[in-house]
Amino acid sequence: MQSKATSKEKNLQILLKNFVESRDDVIIAFIYSNEGLLFSKYSKSDETTHGDKESEDVYGAFSALVENLLDKISLEYKTHRYGSGSFETEDNRIIYLEAGSEAILLLVCDYETNLNSLFPIAYLVAEKIAQLLENSFDFQFNTLDIPDLNIYDTFSLGLDKFSIPESASIINGVTPTHLFKESNNIEKLFKLIVLGSAAVGKTTLVNRFLKKEEIIDYRPTLGISISTLQYHVRGFKDDIIKFLIFDLAGQSFFKRVRRDYYKGANCAFIVYDVTRRETFDEAANFWLKDAQKELGNIPFVLLGNKIDLEEERVVSKEEGLQKAKELKSFFIETSALNNLNVQDTFKIIGIGLFFKHIEESRE
Repeated sequence: MQSKATSKEKNLQILLKNFVESRDDVIIAFIYSNEGLLFSKYSKSDETTHGDKESEDVYGAFSALVENLLDKISLEYKTHRYGSGSFETEDNRIIYLEAGSEAILLLVCDYETNLNSLFPIAYLVAEKIAQLLENSFDFQFNTLDIPDLNIYDTFSLGLDKFSIPESASIINGVTPTHLFKESNNIEKLFKLIVLGSAAVGKTTLVNRFLKKEEIIDYRPTLGISISTLQYHVRGFKDDIIKFLIFDLAGQSFFKRVRRDYYKGANCAFIVYDVTRRETFDEAANFWLKDAQKELGNIPFVLLGNKIDLEEERVVSKEEGLQKAKELKSFFIETSALNNLNVQDTFKIIGIGLFFKHIEESRE
């Protein structure tokens, strides 16, 4: 039987592997303790080179650079509150994120990486790392997998608000570019609306996010269900996100009053059932367009549910992704029944909204 320490190390390795392999732009991921001890690492070359000398030399160079950089960060943040930020070299970007009270996550990425899409996912990974190290990771509602959430190209976190102007190199050839500092006890309420046709699984999705038990019998939402949940972004422990989740009924009668509940929404999830094409058509042609017309420039997530019913699928993932790109929407597929991609999708959206709020509060 594996010891708890061995199991923890294995889970950290699996998590890093899943993360690096899910991103074309992440080359190597490291987890270090606050004292500089390497907990875990994974690079794209780990699965393909098997001791290739050139790859080992490249990895060695990156490791030396990261360790020198970690020393500089430690000197800057003597209290071991690293926050998060980024650096650039001639060829790469290096991202660091506080991963709880014990560790820091460092990522070596391609220079052209899109930080607007990378940071929300990286914060989610940092949260999972912290939970694994603190023995608070709940495998009933959490997973070591990385959600395949497609973030549309024009989505922006407003990173220029966090840029470090005209900064000098802190070590040879490495220049700091962004720094995310803790806010002053921000408490932000985000209204999320969940839309879609009847029986696509909206209420089950919300219940999974709220960590409520699944109800097998289908009982339609009568009009509207409103739920709340509190969440902290990792590294911003004094700041509180409160989700106010509106689950709107999909029955035809309630379409007449839908816009009364759109007002003030910060994000809209448009749900369809991958086994029922009519729900996909209605999601794209009615619900999403209707909400976009009413709400304007907020994030929209086109969400294909019930992918556990693969043999009954009639809407392909590629078709959903293409439609989301056309409509400038995020895209994800989930299984509310099997709790696949549910928690993480809501959290990534919350992280994105949180940083956009910081941007707005500084303007």
